[in-house]
Amino acid sequence: MVRAQTLRQLLIASGLAVCSISDGYIFGQMSGMIDALSSKNSSVPSLTEDDLSWMASSINILCVLGFGLMGLITEFLGRRTAIAIVSLPVSVCWVLIYFAHDRILLLLTRIVLGVCFGGILVLVYISIAEYQPPQIRPLSITLIASVGSLVGTALGHILSILMNWRHVALIGVIPSGLSVILPLFWLESPPWLASKGRFEESEKAFNALRVQSDASDNELRLVLAYEKKKRCEISLSTEKVVFGKKIAVAVRQSYFWKIAMFSIVICVYRVASGRILFSTLAITILQDITGTTDILLFTLTVDGLTIMGAVFSCYFLCRFKIRGLFFTSGVIANVFLVIFGLCLYMFPDNNLYLSWTKVSLLGSYFVIILAGPYPILDTLISEIFPIEIKSFCIVIIGSIGGTLQFLSIKLVPTMLPLMGYHGIFFLNAAIIFLCLLYMWFYLPETKGRSLHEIEYYFKNNTFDYGKDLFMSEQTNDLLNERS
Repeated sequence: MVRAQTLRQLLIASGLAVCSISDGYIFGQMSGMIDALSSKNSSVPSLTEDDLSWMASSINILCVLGFGLMGLITEFLGRRTAIAIVSLPVSVCWVLIYFAHDRILLLLTRIVLGVCFGGILVLVYISIAEYQPPQIRPLSITLIASVGSLVGTALGHILSILMNWRHVALIGVIPSGLSVILPLFWLESPPWLASKGRFEESEKAFNALRVQSDASDNELRLVLAYEKKKRCEISLSTEKVVFGKKIAVAVRQSYFWKIAMFSIVICVYRVASGRILFSTLAITILQDITGTTDILLFTLTVDGLTIMGAVFSCYFLCRFKIRGLFFTSGVIANVFLVIFGLCLYMFPDNNLYLSWTKVSLLGSYFVIILAGPYPILDTLISEIFPIEIKSFCIVIIGSIGGTLQFLSIKLVPTMLPLMGYHGIFFLNAAIIFLCLLYMWFYLPETKGRSLHEIEYYFKNNTFDYGKDLFMSEQTNDLLNERS
């Protein structure tokens, strides 16, 4: 008989997966819409090339607003309510896009989708890290966030080739609508409840979501003790712990800036990997590098290999340590990226053989990058921030990442005449090499570690926290007196 805890976890995992599919679908649908609107037979003739450029890139900068907005909403309302709230405008936008016949309405929907995309992205990563056990967290992030998003993007690409872009938009109501409904049936995140001082509720929610074992009992004990200790460290004289005070305390610590620099490198690596660039402009890119508009098989190949890479990562993350997998796959992927750039540079003309060679190299690169580096970076983003200021950290780092993604897509029309696709890929490979060099010195082995263990590592540069793990009896007595 399936345990009730397992069913609750499946409900949460399925809801988060639908959220990721909905997020990925935004890029897949946009790729086909941008290509259709740029044609001479566009149903919205008033759009200029500059309008299309802003539509393609704006989501990546507007998501910064979503990071900030969701940081506030989830801080006060929790994880599940915030996800339901931010998913509702996405469903409305898909309906508006279906009926849109002027540039103003289309650009407005880009604004709303950009904000909501950022909000959902933040909440998915935070929720996976807080709901899932440490032993399966990397696997959960890969299956839910990475594979889910890629499936949504691939679905958008394929439907955009087979159907009118308006109908593709209308289909988007299905995943976004489910993203509104499913979270309403979840339990609230135990770590979030503990960070708010609601320790009894946190314990009840934790026991309702986890099958009892020595490992889960120790994790619950650690969560409650660690959060109680931090609340005392922030203020022993006031009953209410103010969110701004937590931030003020954190930014004065050296570990905060250590995490910030580490996070920026992760953002740069993710941008240079080219996944978002391809998701946004896949149809245009494939038409350019193959020299044909008949790209259904090419699209199926690249998107299929990309999803395959993400699925492979599930095995690799379970089988290997984080550091070894990251650097091995990262170097191999970068070699394929350089070879792909060389192929584009040395063979600018196209025939059937060359087209398939280029597409195969591109697909192979995405298989490797999605099988190792990308899911590991996704996992790290969800793990490294202290729980009590996680929403604040995600907002700041997300703002930097969103700005970089925006620039990488907005500047493509300017860079292509100067560098060509091969030059862009060479530049990305050089940036990735520098990121790998930095990570060699600063990437810890986080596999199997709880969020609080990882936080302790960045504060003290060691996982061996021994007697410092739990509070002194004096602190416990003080807490009991004040509760």
